[in-house]
Amino acid sequence: MRSIVVLIGMTLSVRSAGAQSLTAAQRYAVPEWARPVIERPAFANVYELDGHLNPFCQRADFDGDGKLDFAVIIRERSSGKIGIAFIHHATLALYIVGAGKPGVHGDDYAWVDAWTVFDKDVVPQGAGEQPPPSLKGDALLVFKTQSASAILWWTGTTYRWYQQGD
Repeated sequence: MRSIVVLIGMTLSVRSAGAQSLTAAQRYAVPEWARPVIERPAFANVYELDGHLNPFCQRADFDGDGKLDFAVIIRERSSGKIGIAFIHHATLALYIVGAGKPGVHGDDYAWVDAWTVFDKDVVPQGAGEQPPPSLKGDALLVFKTQSASAILWWTGTTYRWYQQGD
């Protein structure tokens, strides 16, 4: 009997080291209009929603069209790499940053341990010499607490990275 309990405990710890299953509250937080996008085989067979951050999703007007869009932490199933999926409400267009997709700041956002919505506003000068972006809508501010931060913002065609701090 003791070995069965140990085996079950080991199985649960291995699972928690990989993708973190969503709680009922997290599953409920996914808006009804976004569900068909994340249930498409092209998405669902490659990625899964990941609940390791709190909150695991954000809602804001990322594309500046006046409707609340959806951003959620995802994990690429094959590699375990973390990223963010953006779904625009009006068009149901899906954009993925990280999660195995190469980009300006790598293909794995596992280092992100906090994030929040950066309301459409003037972006302060960041860590580099590049001038701050002019936002079309709200943006995401992603952090490695006590370390680096960056803004992920919509250009009108794609999401870009703007380094805020080191």
